[in-house]
Amino acid sequence: MTRRQEKVASLIMRELSDILNRKVSDPRVRGVHFVSVDVSPDFHLARVTFSTLESDRDPELVQKGLDSAKPFLRRELKKVLQLRIVPELAFSFDPSIRHGDQILNLLKKLQD
Repeated sequence: MTRRQEKVASLIMRELSDILNRKVSDPRVRGVHFVSVDVSPDFHLARVTFSTLESDRDPELVQKGLDSAKPFLRRELKKVLQLRIVPELAFSFDPSIRHGDQILNLLKKLQD
């Protein structure tokens, strides 16, 4: 990944988090954390991985909430990013944070 791709990915992740927390009221996407953003070399696609710490949250339901918010998120990104092309957003679930949290809880139980 080029330096410019990294900068754009970082900026997209920061702005998406901000927009999601401040402007999206869909309860399906509450508590979502963006893990990473990978921008394609032509800047037409941004693959965004997300996670939730709540083990009772259904990732498919969160995915549907994010997919339904895609047009709004792109419009809001277009307002704040100084890019000629605002990439299409593709969301995918990353279970690693949830698994790490479960392992930490198991280790805490072993210590007690």
